[in-house]
Parts: sequence; C-alpha cells; structure tokens
Amino acid sequence: MRRFIFSMVFAVISWSAMFPARAEVDKILRVCDGQKGLCPEFRPRVKAPDGWARDEAASLKYGASMFVPRGKGFGNAEAIIYAEGRYNKDRTELVQWVATSDQDWAATSGKNAKITSLPSASPGVIINRYDNPSLKDQPVEVIAHYVDVDKDGNSDVVRLAVSGKNERAVLAAVPLLDRMIAGARIP
Repeated sequence: MRRFIFSMVFAVISWSAMFPARAEVDKILRVCDGQKGLCPEFRPRVKAPDGWARDEAASLKYGASMFVPRGKGFGNAEAIIYAEGRYNKDRTELVQWVATSDQDWAATSGKNAKITSLPSASPGVIINRYDNPSLKDQPVEVIAHYVDVDKDGNSDVVRLAVSGKNERAVLAAVPLLDRMIAGARIP
C-alpha cells in the first residue's frame, strides 16, 4: 500500500511538472449595487512585494488587490500598487486592448495628460506611464498590462499598477512591478 501511495504521489508530481505553474485570475462574485445584485471581480493572483501588504478594506472597496507599504494604509501611503483583471470576452489582442484603453483614458483626462511607453523585461507585457497633472491623488501611474487565461479558458487583461501622489514615490516603487510580474509566472 505504501508503494502504491508513493507511486501515485510521484505520478502526480511528475504530471504537474510537465505543465509549468502560471498566473491565474480568480473570479469572485460580491454583493454590490446597494446589496441588490452581484458584481464580478477578477482578481489576479499576485503576491505582495517584500515590505508591502494587501489592504483588505481598500481591495474590497475598489474591486482590485490593493497593496500598501507595511505600516501604511490606503489613505496615507505615498504610493500604492494595485492588481485588477478585466474580462477580455472577445480575446482582443493585448496591443489593441491597451491602445483602446489608452484612447479612452486620453479622451477623459484633459489636455495636459500624456502616455509614455516604457521598456518591459518580460515578453507579452506592455508597460506605460500615465501622467495627469490635473489629478491630485494620482498624477502619475505606471501600469503593466498582460493577458492571462484562467483555468476555464477565459481571457483576462491584467493591469498591475503603481500609483501615487507624487512622481518620486511612484518611480521608487516601479522596480517592484518587474518582481511581481516574474513571481506571477505570466504565460
């Protein structure tokens, strides 16, 4: 019997080793609209970087995983990191999805807003910097976009972002994005 159990464990480990671990988006239904309905939330599986923690209250409020430096809260952190998934029903190519999203952002952000493409260390990840001086709480954001497919075969665009009240704080946190992306094992 021990041999059989050992053989089964070995077989499962061997089988799972053939398929690399990968990122995934969890689908969560939460009560919304004044408790009159259910709203889907697509939460990417990303880990908080060292020295950061998930702010549960802010995550629930904004429907995204919100990370803040340890010892800080969402309201008093100079920079935050958030991760959110957007359902990609039509499986739009990432480049097109980001371009459409960027056009919408530019159209509603005012004349001083600008978008700058940044280099990405990971293939399949598009990173842009968004500057909007008219926003007091988020004048600068850096967002990494990538596509993930969940266990049911659904496509999601993940937005992993650093946002903050000032450029210095945001740029200091940007290197954490690369670490989080590497840890997510994007397909």
